Amino acid sequence: MISVRSLCSIALVLVASGAAGCKEDPPPPQPEPASSAAANTNKGKASLRTPVSPMAKVDPQSMKEYRVDVCYFGTLSLKQARDAYLASLGKDEPSEKKIPSFGNDDQAKAGDAAKGALPAKPPAPGAAAAPKTTGLPGAAAAPGGTSAPAAKGAPTPPGKPDERRPINFSARAPHERNARACTVALSLKEPAMADVDAALAEYAPFATELAKNIAAAANYYQREEYKKDSFAKGKELHTKLLADFQKLDAHSDKLGLAVSAWHASHLPDLAKAEEGQKEAITALEDARALMLILASKNVDPAAEKAALQKLETSAAALKTYGSTHQTDPWAKIMEPALAGFIRDVKAAEPKLTDKGITSPALFLPVVTSFVSVIEGKHRALSRSLMAKSQAATREAAGTAQPAAPAAPAAPEPEKE
Repeated sequence: MISVRSLCSIALVLVASGAAGCKEDPPPPQPEPASSAAANTNKGKASLRTPVSPMAKVDPQSMKEYRVDVCYFGTLSLKQARDAYLASLGKDEPSEKKIPSFGNDDQAKAGDAAKGALPAKPPAPGAAAAPKTTGLPGAAAAPGGTSAPAAKGAPTPPGKPDERRPINFSARAPHERNARACTVALSLKEPAMADVDAALAEYAPFATELAKNIAAAANYYQREEYKKDSFAKGKELHTKLLADFQKLDAHSDKLGLAVSAWHASHLPDLAKAEEGQKEAITALEDARALMLILASKNVDPAAEKAALQKLETSAAALKTYGSTHQTDPWAKIMEPALAGFIRDVKAAEPKLTDKGITSPALFLPVVTSFVSVIEGKHRALSRSLMAKSQAATREAAGTAQPAAPAAPAAPEPEKE
């Protein structure tokens, strides 16, 4: 038999173990959120980081001159569009026999022909030969002589007119974009440019409306929408275009004279300019003088050649400077733009007479490449100011930080 004392001992053990099992287990420790841990880890380090430098701001005069130049020189393309349009129609209205042209479609055709002249890539080893095509666009010859269905996105076969012809953006001139620069320039009140402001007030809405109508007409004829309305919209646009084409020279020449007078009385001060900026601005002014000769009504070919040679000299000086200062923004940005302008002027010289560049298709690249020079000057100025601002910020941050403690001297080697 089990004694009473043994039973009591067993009972006490059971009670103690039950009491221990009834205690609540403590909750497991929660891991610290990653964001909080990162914040604690980086706490105190943020103040050691170099503060972000503010965006450099171009002074109001440089900004307004930039917008005015893009407005005037950029919208010289309106004259190119006018000359091409009138030449394509003569004295007639738009019709099936006379589809008007704005001149820039010739460049697109030349570009497409150049692409088509490139040799085709040879097929990869083991690749299946491409099936022979029939004379029908979008149809490929299938085994057995039957035609396979046209692939998705392929040209529409004859008999199924394409209701949504894509716009060929390569044939579009930046008329509207340059006209918008006139509106932006007009909105800039500082600094006051009396004659320029007065001419802009007349020219900006006129150029914007004319550019809009040219773009609408270009899309209308490219999409062949005249086949749907029997040239109704084309004749309506024709009337508007003729009326504005007659006013174009007067408005543009008035603005051009005001812009030239402003620049003549506000020559750039290069005394405090850096070397790269001096070379770039000198080349820009030479390019401006050449462009004014090309845009005039009575062109002196001898003066044009002399101006071109002067520009080539100043552009070469900028290129030489850039070859030894490859990080300089003035040479890096403006030298390619100047080279493009010189190239386009030389390409147009065979069509240069005392009346200007007689080929609208060659005059348009001259205009657009000169606008690229103007825009390059603005980008180079912005990049230069930003670099100076960042350098000043780094210098200020370096002087504000306390000097680092000197490193302890290395112990002398023990003597043997």
